[in-house]
Amino acid sequence: MPVFPKPSKQLKRKVHPVPSVHHSDSNEAIGSQPHIYPGQSLQNKSSWTEVLGSLAAQGTFCMEQLRETAANLNLEQSRLRPINLLQERTVPRAEPATAPEPNLTPRLGKLNCCSDVFQCTLVNVPQTQALLKQVKLPLGLIFQPFKDSREPPLLITDVPPRCSACQTYINPFVTFINQRHWKCNSCFLLNDVPGKFLFDPMTGSYCNPHSRPELQHAALEFMVPLEYQGGRPRPVTYLFVFDVSYSALETGYLGIVCKTLLENIDRLPGDSRTRIGFITFDSTVNFYHLDSSLSRPRMVVVADIDDIFVPSEDKLLVNLQQSRQLVVSLLEELPDMFRETQKRQCAFGPALQAAQKLLTYCGGRVSAFLTQLPNIGSGSLQIREDPGDTTLGAKHLGPAINFYKVLALEFCGQQTGVDLFLLSQRYTDLASIACIPRYTCGYVYYYPAFHHIHCSALVEKLREEFRYHLTRSVGYEGLLRIRYTQGLVLDTFYGNSFLQTTQTLSLPCVCPQAQFAIQMMIDGAVSESSLVIFQSSLLYTSCQGERRVRIYTYCLPVVSSLSEVYAGINMPVIVGILSKMAVDRTVRLCLAYTRDALIRVLTDALVSYRTSACDPQQSTLTVPHSLQQLPLYVLALLKQPAFQTDVAMSLDERVFTMSQLMIQPLTCMLRMVYPDLYRIDDYINGEAADNVSVETDTGTVKKPTLIQLSAENLTLQGAFLIDCGNVLYIWVGRHCSTSFLDDVLGVTSYTSLPGTLTLLPILQNPASKLIQTLLGSLRKERLYHSPCYIIKDDSTSRSIFIQRLVDDRTESAMSYYEFLLHLKEQVCK
Repeated sequence: MPVFPKPSKQLKRKVHPVPSVHHSDSNEAIGSQPHIYPGQSLQNKSSWTEVLGSLAAQGTFCMEQLRETAANLNLEQSRLRPINLLQERTVPRAEPATAPEPNLTPRLGKLNCCSDVFQCTLVNVPQTQALLKQVKLPLGLIFQPFKDSREPPLLITDVPPRCSACQTYINPFVTFINQRHWKCNSCFLLNDVPGKFLFDPMTGSYCNPHSRPELQHAALEFMVPLEYQGGRPRPVTYLFVFDVSYSALETGYLGIVCKTLLENIDRLPGDSRTRIGFITFDSTVNFYHLDSSLSRPRMVVVADIDDIFVPSEDKLLVNLQQSRQLVVSLLEELPDMFRETQKRQCAFGPALQAAQKLLTYCGGRVSAFLTQLPNIGSGSLQIREDPGDTTLGAKHLGPAINFYKVLALEFCGQQTGVDLFLLSQRYTDLASIACIPRYTCGYVYYYPAFHHIHCSALVEKLREEFRYHLTRSVGYEGLLRIRYTQGLVLDTFYGNSFLQTTQTLSLPCVCPQAQFAIQMMIDGAVSESSLVIFQSSLLYTSCQGERRVRIYTYCLPVVSSLSEVYAGINMPVIVGILSKMAVDRTVRLCLAYTRDALIRVLTDALVSYRTSACDPQQSTLTVPHSLQQLPLYVLALLKQPAFQTDVAMSLDERVFTMSQLMIQPLTCMLRMVYPDLYRIDDYINGEAADNVSVETDTGTVKKPTLIQLSAENLTLQGAFLIDCGNVLYIWVGRHCSTSFLDDVLGVTSYTSLPGTLTLLPILQNPASKLIQTLLGSLRKERLYHSPCYIIKDDSTSRSIFIQRLVDDRTESAMSYYEFLLHLKEQVCK
């Protein structure tokens, strides 16, 4: 296990000894199958062919299963192949798409939950905590319970049976003792099969329970019957809270936001009951009457911000369809309404208190815009940024006051989600204010030094992110339950939500990109089963007012040997869990401790493998193929700006970067840690294209070939695209071809390119359209818009690109090869 210290409060689930579980043949348990792995003596088995042949002779497999099992064994063997890191320094990317599959039987493997919803660090779960400690790697899961998966959940009409003790839904991995009884694979309780479960829901005729959709699909969704809803779901409610102080009007953000909202007013998710309201604030808090009986909007000013009084809810939160014309009039007038203001005070805390009171009985979504440090009323803050202090721990990265956390829990209790748009020219203490979206399942959108004239890239970013924020699919009044096989213990939770219990999360608003992570421990009881399951069940209200439950069940095998655990290492998820642990410990303790702990995690894992699988006298730095990427990604985490002390980064920017590492979907987070580098001048000519095709809105496009992140792979004749997850850069060599400059960048020569960062233009020619299509595919499913900048080789901005080349040496960090030499000294001493 990693050496990060445990949190002060561990979240543990009480475990009782359970009897041994025997799976029936119909469930194809893996416990009866022999497993032989590289490095393990074959003894009586002379070859893989004999093993598979004997299984086939026993009738255990059909030919299709036989071929699939042989392929899995070969894949496992390749993942255990020893790698000398100092000799094989070209490391493949850690991609979720290439992660290992659980070592399940072919039938169970096909029934398992899609890996883009649930992913585990170790897809072969160690049988005991002692075995997990021997590996020195975390056992954790990353999952997206509301994701638009490539295998969407099956919509069923009936409510699936549940375990009478732990409430786990029946799933394809349970054991049927007979036609009348099934054993829960979470708590192992024996349950009766409901009588109606034995009949086909479509025909009404008797059927085999195993043919039921609940036992054929690990992803299900059903509508909650009206008798269980306790009343009709509440209408979708949108509340917009705008900063209109002098600082806000200087940025010019209000005109952009109001225009974007006007353009998408008819695309807001909801039904005929959808409601909307507005609050503005400076030194006072302002409400707007928008009742359809009025001829024009009417503003109500509340000057007493110490005890906010909220006028009648009916006139402030109005039906969007009935008051649409008044809403449009207000959005047209609002940008000019405060044009002459000289008020520099910012009553952000009282404005949020007003929003909370206004939404007490209906809940909904709050979109709050802030441009400066709150300096008046409740929640006012002081500047605590100290450029000379590099310790960076709880003193700077944790909240200064509890006001925003307490208010966030009140929002959460009334099922209100809050998203924060921060457009600040100066320090705003994001560490304190970010508690609001963190505990309400919201997000922070950050635009440092925003100005509507001088920052065209940030204007585009604000426009795109706000548009997507308004129109994306959202689930409301969410309650997420996480269930898992007895013997596993939830140790730590990561994500933007409020953890009510060790298994229940409150999610006022949940979007498809919402990602959560848990770190687990193992109790001895897990050794009683050959399979473990993780099940998420999300109860939510759709935008159409339907109360639904979405269920995902993920099944993993339990193994007893170290080689099997090493064969199931899922490196992308390990990197994701390590990054979240690093952020969490940096905020709790300090940055220097986190950096030391990351290196200790790596060295402990390498020493453990060396002790268990290699000759301790060998002086080579050898790891199994499944661990080959770990040193590179730990080095990349150490070079991540969020974890460096010598990077010119404001405190708010550091807090926002850490927030992204914590909540971004795994694929985007991996690119933040270790970016993707492509050569694109050859790509537009049909060269340097990979065999991987990606889907876009206009069809499919082949991706360029990935290049290792080293300056030795750059040429002055080329143009290179680097994808850093939250931003994209195109580096242009000074001898780049004129055709690329003309067709893609819109200039006739290299000298015509501006020396500062500029956005990539959109041109009407095949080459530019191909690049834009490629960028669209890379940005797909991202939470934040990734602007694409052009960087000249000889410009002052060159360092922005060069510092992303993780494999190379910098002034304050080692190159990958130097890091390996350093590790060798630590591991082989």
